[in-house]
Amino acid sequence: MHENNEKRREQQLNFWGALAMSVFAAVYLIAAFLIQNISTAQWYDSPSLFPKVIGFLLLVWLLIYLWQNRSGWQIAPADIAAIKAYFKSSAFLRLVISVASLAIYVFVLLGLQIGPFRLPYEAATFLYLFGTMTYFRPRGFAIWKIVLISAALSFVIGYGFSNFAKIPLP
Repeated sequence: MHENNEKRREQQLNFWGALAMSVFAAVYLIAAFLIQNISTAQWYDSPSLFPKVIGFLLLVWLLIYLWQNRSGWQIAPADIAAIKAYFKSSAFLRLVISVASLAIYVFVLLGLQIGPFRLPYEAATFLYLFGTMTYFRPRGFAIWKIVLISAALSFVIGYGFSNFAKIPLP
């Protein structure tokens, strides 16, 4: 009985995850078709060819996966209660906080500009890492270690991308 519930739960997660990813793949494919082609480009050397191929293949594979797990679309009343309990749990709160902190890092810290001053990539990365690691740290883990880890990672990532990989950072 327990094994049957686990199999049903796995099919539900697979179905709803594949459905969400199929929506993403469809939006990605639409965006790929909206990429402007240069006037001299043929379909085979267009800048939109690779995104179209990736979007199409991703959508096809996800639809196949969705079909394989089609019996997982049904949600039992016990599952609804478990879903409601999850949305009230501390694990969900931590998930929301981690996604929100990543969004703040990408959309606010990396683009922060006050007059002519722009927050350097390394400083933005340090603030993100420090804030996230401070929130998720285990009890008794020293703040000075978080500062050290955040500073070292920010420097190594920034230096490595800009000097070794020659990739300009935001």
